[in-house]
Amino acid sequence: MSDDSRPRPAVDDLVQLIPAVVPLEGVDAELVVIGERYWALAGFAPELGTPVWCEKVKDIDTAGWGHQVYAVAAAGVRAVVAGRLCPQCKGPLSLISRAAFQQVCEGYDPVCVDCNESLTAAVRVIVDPARKAKREAARAKAEERNAVDFAHARWKQLQRDVIAEEYAAVFPSNGEVPAAGVREMVGALALLRYAPSTSPVTAVASWPDPLHPDSAKIGSLLGTLIRADLLRIHASSPATAFVWEPATFEEALRETEGDLDAIGAPQLTGSFYPLAAHYYAPHGTSVDKAGEELDAYLTAALAPSGMTEGRQEDLLAVARELIAEEALRYFTNRLDDLNLPAVPENHAARLSEAAYKVAERRPLGEIYNLVWRATRAAAEAAQKNPRAPRAHMTTHAVNRFETDAQRATADPGWELKSFTAITGHGPAAMTRALFYNLLDSDPIETGLPELREALPEPVVAPRAAEAAPAGGDELVATVAWLASRPDAWDPYLVAAGLSVLAEERGDSPEWHYEGKILARGAGQLLRLHERLAPVIGVREAVLAVFAATPMLVHPVTIDGKTLNSGTWILDRMCTLFLAPPVEETGDTEDVLEE
Repeated sequence: MSDDSRPRPAVDDLVQLIPAVVPLEGVDAELVVIGERYWALAGFAPELGTPVWCEKVKDIDTAGWGHQVYAVAAAGVRAVVAGRLCPQCKGPLSLISRAAFQQVCEGYDPVCVDCNESLTAAVRVIVDPARKAKREAARAKAEERNAVDFAHARWKQLQRDVIAEEYAAVFPSNGEVPAAGVREMVGALALLRYAPSTSPVTAVASWPDPLHPDSAKIGSLLGTLIRADLLRIHASSPATAFVWEPATFEEALRETEGDLDAIGAPQLTGSFYPLAAHYYAPHGTSVDKAGEELDAYLTAALAPSGMTEGRQEDLLAVARELIAEEALRYFTNRLDDLNLPAVPENHAARLSEAAYKVAERRPLGEIYNLVWRATRAAAEAAQKNPRAPRAHMTTHAVNRFETDAQRATADPGWELKSFTAITGHGPAAMTRALFYNLLDSDPIETGLPELREALPEPVVAPRAAEAAPAGGDELVATVAWLASRPDAWDPYLVAAGLSVLAEERGDSPEWHYEGKILARGAGQLLRLHERLAPVIGVREAVLAVFAATPMLVHPVTIDGKTLNSGTWILDRMCTLFLAPPVEETGDTEDVLEE
């Protein structure tokens, strides 16, 4: 007969076997508590007659005394079964573990604690005074870590509370959708229509087809949309999307020299990381309807039939930008596919210039052809010259594209096969929104000349005078000429030129001081442009910026000539981008020179 076939004792008989838990003298009270929890018996299972314990062994925290719970319990208490003796020492039977009590219930007599050499050795290690200091130090360190973790969790909760209060959405919103530039409105429309979700818009940087063809410009575009109040930051944005003061919990802890109670509440600085934030449409009757209502407003406001001539030119400027940037994006992807290095920084400007020039004359599909030709030629050159640095092959691709782009721009009769949609390289969201949704055109097949030809007659709006007042100053004449001839200049080039001037520094000693002054002034004008453009439009913002140049009155001396910094910046911009031709003005005095 097997052991399993033995008759099980009745529950009433087992109750008599419940051990008495006796604390040991002179031991730590914590060990006694652990032992009492270990031996706390809830009863017996009626069907099986097996013990049912109050706690599972894995749920009992030994507080650093040891890893074997039964040994830690033996260091604090003895569980003695009345009326039973140890078969080895004939003394009272003290149980080694819960498994030993199960043996007693089944009719066996295991040895007692004192007769189990391995257990008594483990108990001596547990109660060794030399380990007590180490254990207490570890416990103090754990408590300190827990306190820091608790303070950190409180810091994070305070951050969430600050964000919820600062960026709480209020509906219905008061007022109308603010005026904004064409580029910003196209960006907002693309965000609403092509985001995976608009409640809220999240993870803009990880869209398969990006918001803008140039992923490096997405952050600044989002910032512009926020400043234009077409979008607002959603309260669900993670704390890491904002710049805080102090910047991190660790920095706050250092500032208080480790005093957790002295750490104050984190404060928003007003700056944020656009690609990490979440967004929502702020204008509408409710949070559910705001996106639809803003979409309808933008669609109506971007309809070419309702635009002035200046706004239509801004629309074409956006189309040109998107065509050129889509081509540059394809160029970058082709280099990656062919395992060629990225375009070096010193060649990026002329590659971009070539793309923007050819975008004025050719559709994107034909420019794709030019990109493919240039990168294929680079790949073939790399195969023929395996020892040549691969960076040289990328430069070869840039050179070939620049050459072909120049020919495609200058020779309208040069027939190029137009590429169709490229697998794995769909248009960006802004490109789709502009061409598909607003212009009802194919971005691959439709070029800027076709778009210009298809535009309806612009809405007549009040315009600046065709000529400056007789005897007026040059600034008035320049602004009036620019306002009356929107086709003759590109406002985006002016903004780009200011950006370049804001970063320039002279190398020669006599130019170093003036260079800093002029760079600072150009930076101020650029910031003014960035604030005005979303509200009054890019073209009008440029006019306002040039009208503000007389406010820069710091004198600079260049080539022996002393003049105000604003005058120098105005002259440089007009010379590079804006000077009207002599034959058009009929007066050589209107031609501004450096």
